[in-house]
Order: sequence, then structure tokens, then C-alpha cells
Amino acid sequence: MSPNDPARRTLTDDELARRRPLIAFVTVAVVIPALIVGVATIVQISLLGSLPADIAVHWNLHGDPDRRLPAWSAPLVTALLGFGLIGLTAGPAVKPIAEGDAGAVYRLLGGVSLGSSILVAIALTGSVWYQTDDDASVPIVTVVAVAGLLAVAVGALAGLLLPQAPRSHRSVAVDPLPLEAGENTVWLRTTTASPSLLAITVAGFVVALLTTLYSWADGQRAAIVIGAAVIAVAIVVAAVATIAFRVRVSADGLQVRSLAGFPRLHVPLDEIVDVRVNSEVHPIGDFGGYGIRVTARRTGVVPRAGEGIVVDRTGDREFCVVVDDAVTGAALLAALADHAKEVDQ
Repeated sequence: MSPNDPARRTLTDDELARRRPLIAFVTVAVVIPALIVGVATIVQISLLGSLPADIAVHWNLHGDPDRRLPAWSAPLVTALLGFGLIGLTAGPAVKPIAEGDAGAVYRLLGGVSLGSSILVAIALTGSVWYQTDDDASVPIVTVVAVAGLLAVAVGALAGLLLPQAPRSHRSVAVDPLPLEAGENTVWLRTTTASPSLLAITVAGFVVALLTTLYSWADGQRAAIVIGAAVIAVAIVVAAVATIAFRVRVSADGLQVRSLAGFPRLHVPLDEIVDVRVNSEVHPIGDFGGYGIRVTARRTGVVPRAGEGIVVDRTGDREFCVVVDDAVTGAALLAALADHAKEVDQ
């Protein structure tokens, strides 16, 4: 292998700086949590021979067991819940970080993933271990409290210590689209959620629906059944409202409307200070999540990653919408805003 072989190329300081956050995140949010959940599952499997056929899996507010399941269900639930939480919290963040995205939310997700694995492993393994002695009661409040405190402490520390990649500037100015005097031009596009987000939404709805049906069939308290049903309905409403948007640029400004009819967002021409295009909007890193995201000074319609129109508004505010052919939409919006300023003068 020659010294000039690409496989032996020395990484530059910039490349190392961008890879370090990815390696750290995968280690803290995926590898270590997976090891913790895996060890907890193996320990529970090793205890099956010392457990009764059925073990307590749920306790009431007084700490008394009120539900039992076969002992083999404990390691199964631990594995499904533990690895599922890792996938939900850390999974969506790996690709954006690998692409160089940065943001405090990734530190939060890393800490939550690690903390969740600790909570699941200690709480479930502890409740199983105490039941190896038939005469012993499970101090479930103590077990959960200890697990929760350790999860919060370790998760918070891990999140604070995770390195963060330098944020890249992906927004560029656009040249206003040439328009003839009196020309009335309208630009329309539809932007939809990514397939992965749709899959997660469907999965969440199915879980909430099954929980509702199981709780009702099992004779659970009305509050539990209603609570699960409300969550299922809320998922449907949120999905319908944010799954797709119609984006319109015209003499009325920039309008973004859900295909469901609501919500509607509007940026009038007289509020536009500048129009830019972001070549790659990362919903998690840039706005902390998907859908409609609102902070004190920033509003984003980000059903997926991709190019987007960025508008600097009066009052030091910013509006962003992810949409295909953002360059054309932004160029027309810039031209219309410039024309509106000339008319006002």
C-alpha cells in the first residue's frame, strides 16, 4: 500500500473536529446504552430459574403489586423497551450529525438516550431481582427513585460533556427574479413530511391505539383508557395538521398553509427585510424537531430535511420553510419585496 493511498490519508484538523462529535454521540447515545440494556437483559435471563412462574410487573400508588405476567416477559420487555428508546432518541440524530449538523438538541438527545437506558435497566432488573425470593416484597418506589436519580444525573452529565461540531453557515443570498412592470406572478409548491417521519407517526398511533384497546378490554380505570385514547387522537390531529403544506409566494407575501386548512402562516411583504436560501435545513439541529417549530424569534415549517426559504423579518425575527425549488421561490419573494419597498417610497 503506497503512502499516497487514500485509505492511509491523514485526516485534517477540520475533518477530525467534525468526526469527533459523531464518534462521541454514537458512543454515548448508542453503544453504551445498548451495552447497558444488553447486560440488564442477560442478567434477567440468568435469574429466570430463581423466579416464580408469574412475577409482579405493575404496582399501585401504595407500592402493592396489582398485575402479574410470566417471568420470561421481563427480559423481553427490557430489551424491547430499552432498544426501542435508543432507536427513537438517538436514531434520528446520527445521520444529521454525520453530515456536520450541530445544535444543543443533540446533546439533549444523547443524554436522554443514555439516561433512559439506565432507568430501564435498573428499574426493571431491580424489580426482577427482588422477586427471586418468594417471601420478599419489592420496594418499587425505592428502586424507581434510585434508577431515576442515576438516570438524570448521568444523562445530564453526558449531555453537557458531549462535544459539538462547529455550526456551518448554509444560507446564501438570492438574486431577485426579474419581473416586468405590472407582472403578476405566483409560485406554488407542496412540501410533505419524510417517509421516516410518517413511519414513526404511524407507529406511535398504532401503539397508542393498541394501548387504548388493551386497557379497555382489560378493565383498566376509565382515566387510563381515556388518557390513551386522547394520546391516539392527538397523534392523528398533529399528523393531519403537519404532514403536508402548501407554500405560496405572491403579491400577498409568503403564505404556508397545512393541506388540512389549519394552521396557516403568513409573512407580508412589508415585514420582509431579507430573503435567503438554506441549502440544507436540518430539522433537529436547526429547530429541535419536525413540523411547525416556534421559538421567541424563529418560526420554522420543517416537515423534513432539505433546502428551504429563509426570511429575515422586521423585529429581528426569522421564518423558514423547507420546500423544493426554494431558490426560485426565494428569488420571486425577494423581487416582490423589493417592488413593495419601491412603491412605499
